[in-house]
Amino acid sequence: MENTQHGKRPRVYFGLRSPYSRLGLHKVARSGLDVELIPFTGPPDDVAFSDPAANKYKFAYFAQDVPRATAAMGLPFALPDPFEVSFKPANRACIAADMAGHGLAMALALSEARWGEGKDISNRAVITDAAVAAGWTGYDSDAVEADPLISERLREDREKITADGVFGVPFLVAGPHKYWGQDRFDLWVAEQT
Repeated sequence: MENTQHGKRPRVYFGLRSPYSRLGLHKVARSGLDVELIPFTGPPDDVAFSDPAANKYKFAYFAQDVPRATAAMGLPFALPDPFEVSFKPANRACIAADMAGHGLAMALALSEARWGEGKDISNRAVITDAAVAAGWTGYDSDAVEADPLISERLREDREKITADGVFGVPFLVAGPHKYWGQDRFDLWVAEQT
């Protein structure tokens, strides 16, 4: 479904580290609306990253809220093991998949592997399995790692993160309007229909 404002597709910033991003991606997929997907590689350079897992009160809330929000959407939930991994290979794979026309499917498949099955998405075999689940047969981990176009796209995406003032995920930017949090995506989807 077409949904452009000011001649641009809305941008959706997602982070594979975040279970809330997973829920936001599902809301985008279920809406059928066309968006530009951008992996979140951290806040703008002039802003410190505030790790919700480092705040014991936020983490306690997270441990209670994520399972119920996930269940409300009819999705399985599993804590990733290990929790802290390098997201670089998965982010690069998402960009490559997007360039091949499988961006949303790949982001969803990796989110499902991490938050639905508890898998280590820094593992090449897990990323390969996610590519298959996304219907993308062109995944080659060595090629994705070496591709200068993907590196350039990551640089461009960092500029967009700064320009849009993205401080957390999921984050949607539609023209001058910003929506932070998967629950706010509902407002945006309602405005499109």
